[in-house]
Amino acid sequence: MDQLTLGFSQFPRDCIDLDSLRDKICCPVPKGFTTRCGCDGDRGKCQELTIRDWTFKYSHYRPFQMEDERHNWPRAIYHKVCKCNANYAGYDCSKCAFGYYGKNCTQKKNLIRRNFLNLTAEEKDRYMRYVNMSKHYVSDFMITSTPYEEINKTVMEGGDPKSFFYNVTNYDLFTWMHYYAASDTILPHDITESDIDFAHDGQGFPSWHRLYLLAWERTLQEVGNDEEFALPFWDWTGNPNQCDPTICSEELLGVTNQTTGILRGKYLDNWYVLCTSEQTFDLTEPCEPDDRRAGLKRNTDDEKEKKEKEQGYTMTFPTKTDVNFALRFETFDLPPHNKESSCNFRNILEGYVSTKTGFRLPNVHGLHNRVHIVVGGEMGDVPSASNDPIFALHHAFVDRIYEKWLRKFNKDANVLSTYDAPIGHNRDDVIVPLFPVYTHQQMFKKSFDFGYDYQDVDEKVLAVVTKRAFAAIVTCIVCVAFADFVVKTTGPVVSFVIHLERLEMAVLDCPVTNGQFLALSSVSIGTTLCGETFRGRTTYLVSQTVPVSADSGKLAFNPE
Repeated sequence: MDQLTLGFSQFPRDCIDLDSLRDKICCPVPKGFTTRCGCDGDRGKCQELTIRDWTFKYSHYRPFQMEDERHNWPRAIYHKVCKCNANYAGYDCSKCAFGYYGKNCTQKKNLIRRNFLNLTAEEKDRYMRYVNMSKHYVSDFMITSTPYEEINKTVMEGGDPKSFFYNVTNYDLFTWMHYYAASDTILPHDITESDIDFAHDGQGFPSWHRLYLLAWERTLQEVGNDEEFALPFWDWTGNPNQCDPTICSEELLGVTNQTTGILRGKYLDNWYVLCTSEQTFDLTEPCEPDDRRAGLKRNTDDEKEKKEKEQGYTMTFPTKTDVNFALRFETFDLPPHNKESSCNFRNILEGYVSTKTGFRLPNVHGLHNRVHIVVGGEMGDVPSASNDPIFALHHAFVDRIYEKWLRKFNKDANVLSTYDAPIGHNRDDVIVPLFPVYTHQQMFKKSFDFGYDYQDVDEKVLAVVTKRAFAAIVTCIVCVAFADFVVKTTGPVVSFVIHLERLEMAVLDCPVTNGQFLALSSVSIGTTLCGETFRGRTTYLVSQTVPVSADSGKLAFNPE
């Protein structure tokens, strides 16, 4: 036993019998049909499952990763699975693909995910009711914390595998999946290897969580018998100092006890958590799904103050300025395609990059990461974060930012690296451990393809800057090639490049041609701008062409 790498995952209840595991086939017969995968209704067929070989041609390859069973998930257990036709989906092809509904899955769906703050009291309570129901309804999937090698050995000897699998509720299944993807590699003799995360710290971060939210939204629809339910989002830019009291109330997402950190509230008084760091001994052994701890925790005010003083964290939520900074970057990701990359949208969104300079800096946490840190408790520990019902609302807002970027720059999955991202994050890697399998390429599409949209996601940003403010602004732009907006002053020159929302400016004095408000300048390596030395490659600061109007001493901008 101590020769085995510890593995753990979840599998459909219909596929954990002796025959399925021995034959390595997960192709159930759906209800109302007589053949595997609903083949008699042309829903799908049972096909060989192909997973890429994780070898030295991947630039992030390290030998210990071959010992991590996630690199071969789910092929370590199943060699054949259902491949669904047309708009059918699910592990047995009994469901519709995301974005479709109806008897034959031919009707297109377009749900609107709305700001939680803008929901009615009944709509807010509906989210909490469905979440609470999901904490009690048993899932169609079962969980195992037994090494795959031991499962395979048992079934080949004719043993009963059912004792290896646990029943879990729908909510706990999703907590487990996030933990499974984010936990360190667990090797024999209580040894772990960090720097491996199938959901974070890499280019697959937005697409992994997009699929996770789609699956979670569908689960709540099924639990509530409400096909029109759309997952709301929490816009944390509206209140930098605390979770808005209209959300974090005793009626909804709970109020933190300032002594214990435990939440109290109508739905959360009896909440339990699993797969926390103390329950898994700092991730040196797998989470046991029936090992539960009473009480969901978040940061107290004293804990926030302590983290700010002792660890140097910024303990306020990100602002609209921070979000808009990320959305200036057309480049999705850059090598090494992990948390160390600078000046790209993905790593700014994930929160490892400064929203002032665009560079990866030690102990800098912005956007997504900072929200986890400020909320704290289970949310502050990555593997256990989805224990908190606020997790999905937070990630829906992160997904909304991702959607804004996709629409602004109209990019497709070709921007994803094929071999140079961390394990589990490459373009054609499967998204571990959601089942049936999807790749990051399949999730790198606009939300319309999956049947949902966001409230006000296409809204225009209006920034009004007084002319007098120009003289008082002393700052500049120090990062790579992203658009800014220019002001035409009197005479044939463009004198300013404005950082919208932040009111930041660099003097260019570039000529205007044909009445176009377009400026081009370059900053070389080693140039000191506003006290910061630029250390990257030569930078081009290129503005977009935008209409500018003067009114009562003000200049108004309507950027794309």
